[in-house]
Amino acid sequence: MEFCAVFFMISLWRTTLTATLTLGRTEPKPLETTTDYPVYFNQMDRGLTSIPQGSASIRMVNFGFNKITDLPPFVFAYKGFVELQTIHLRRNQITTVSKRAFKDLKQLKDLYLQENNVTGLELNTFKSNFKLRKLDLSGNRIRFRNRPFLYSNSLETLILSDNRIDQIFEVTFNKLPNLRYLVMNSNVLFSIPDGSFVPIKKLEYLALAHTGVYKLSEEMFKNGSYPKIIDLTDSPLASMFNPPLTKVKNEGVIDLISIDKYF
Repeated sequence: MEFCAVFFMISLWRTTLTATLTLGRTEPKPLETTTDYPVYFNQMDRGLTSIPQGSASIRMVNFGFNKITDLPPFVFAYKGFVELQTIHLRRNQITTVSKRAFKDLKQLKDLYLQENNVTGLELNTFKSNFKLRKLDLSGNRIRFRNRPFLYSNSLETLILSDNRIDQIFEVTFNKLPNLRYLVMNSNVLFSIPDGSFVPIKKLEYLALAHTGVYKLSEEMFKNGSYPKIIDLTDSPLASMFNPPLTKVKNEGVIDLISIDKYF
């Protein structure tokens, strides 16, 4: 009888222990197969030498202050950044930009490539970026050649300050019909031939501060379609006036350009 009681107690203990272990057991979670990315992907100053992997959910990236040297064909699309609207690449070491680097980025609006080592871009680099509106190339090593600089029907703001631009050609801006803001401050620019700004019929703001510009004429523009503001701060043309000119606006622009007829 005592043996039966002991056997019953052992069986009951085993049953209770098994039930406790079963109740306390947690089913293993399935392994994550995707990574969640934010809308804004900030990778500033991470020592990057190439564009990292991304996601279609990302709209803005900041890869500034890294060590990226080149942008090969489809580099953003192949890395998953197919819906990008804004790209920051300031102060890398970029020398080479493929004409297909930004291919398939149909939502791209703003591109910041300032303070790199870019000497020029292929004409059709942004031809398929139909929403591109702003391009900042300041602080590079760009010089214009006797051909159109870029082709874009959407670009409105082009910043080329602090490059190596010494002259503009009549065809330089031929393929940028919707450009409104053109900034070329702090270049050694001195030569602007007639017809240079004729293709830019919508130009509103022209910045030529800290350049060698000494002359503006009616022939540089289109049928009296002048910018609303021209910045001539610290240029030879500005120093011809007392006090020296800075930003000339509205009617002042017309008067300034008309003066050339009398000299």
